[in-house]
Amino acid sequence: MRNREPLSQIEREYIYLRKQAGASHAEVAKELGCSPETIRKRWKAYRREKADTKRGRPRSGILSTYPDEISHKAIEIKMAHPHWGPANVLLELHSNFGDTQIRLPSSSRLSALFKAQCPQVIQHRRKHPEPAGPPSPILYVHQCWQIDAKENIRLENNEIASIMNIRDPAGALMIASQAFQTTLTDTTYRKITFLEIQNTLRLAFAEWGRPAEIQTDLETVFAGPIQSDFPMPFTLWLRGLGINHRLSRNRRPTDQAHVERNHRTMGDMSWKDQHPKGLVDFQCQLDQTRHRYNWRFPSHAANCQGQPPLVHDPQAIFSGRPYHILGELDLFDLSLVDVFLSQFSWTRKLDVNGVAWLGNQIYYLGKSRKSQSVSICFEPGDLNFAFHDKKGTLIGVLPAKGLSKEDITGLISTPMIRSSFQLQLTLPWVGV
Repeated sequence: MRNREPLSQIEREYIYLRKQAGASHAEVAKELGCSPETIRKRWKAYRREKADTKRGRPRSGILSTYPDEISHKAIEIKMAHPHWGPANVLLELHSNFGDTQIRLPSSSRLSALFKAQCPQVIQHRRKHPEPAGPPSPILYVHQCWQIDAKENIRLENNEIASIMNIRDPAGALMIASQAFQTTLTDTTYRKITFLEIQNTLRLAFAEWGRPAEIQTDLETVFAGPIQSDFPMPFTLWLRGLGINHRLSRNRRPTDQAHVERNHRTMGDMSWKDQHPKGLVDFQCQLDQTRHRYNWRFPSHAANCQGQPPLVHDPQAIFSGRPYHILGELDLFDLSLVDVFLSQFSWTRKLDVNGVAWLGNQIYYLGKSRKSQSVSICFEPGDLNFAFHDKKGTLIGVLPAKGLSKEDITGLISTPMIRSSFQLQLTLPWVGV
């Protein structure tokens, strides 16, 4: 057979129609003036193309097996709270659809939905380098609380607030989050004071019991100025309550990694998306977020295995070491402070008036001793400081100042307050 031009599109469609009508390869080939092999090849390609076509309903996107209202509501929640992850969005979906029989998607499917539908509000996390040297391990719940301040949070009323956050690393617990107004000017703010930290811890002790240790950074209120070698009132107060104060290393925020991460979690779940109008509104946000995290949030920290911390370990709700605000003076053991101070010795150079400064207190040894270097040690039995010269000769014994129960705790001992009954105060104190 003579060569002919390739089959046109019209001729190909004619082949398909004739073959579907039952004509043979030879009959169609004779009609088009081509080889039966050409007809066989075109018909085989047509059937293969039909067989490769996907069957069933086409894919309609992520969460296609769920009602449209689920994906719409999930995206709406995510857009309103950009810092919320899939777990928080799923909690909110349960609040909206929990009373219905509608099946809800998993966190992983929500994550895929957000990446596809609203990538502009996805928070991209960067991995941080491993710490050079980790702190000593925390082995059990309420062994050690980490505390730290989150500063410079702007409120809608133009005030500046700071938060004192307390975290239990072993139990993944948000122990406390107390807000304080710290505005100085439109652009500056003050540090949280010792009294504010003390009252925050008192509220935490009353709610959870006392821990064995409290870990802080080297802020002046905790560790004193760089040149200071005398324990700060914060350390002495904890020691009298039977709590050890341990300090993280200088310039090592990773030693406080749990509470530092707690700052971001608290911010993502509260004020970053819903800016508080004022301090009272801010404190309400913090209280609601803390309750949500401890009782409802599926945490993977501290081996919680995706359960809320207090659901995973209900016994973590109390440390086993009670505390009552009105009974603090009875609980405070001054002998523990005395034993602690007796471990130290200090060296001072007297000024031109024969005065030595120790623990922000003045001790006068006489002008005849001016400009001398003396060593100082604490005598716990008599609550005195003993002063020795370079040769080790005792040159003076003076009563310790500022080391009574009332001085350290800041509380006043009165029969009305130190009563035999115990009272649990309502929590929280807003703005204390």
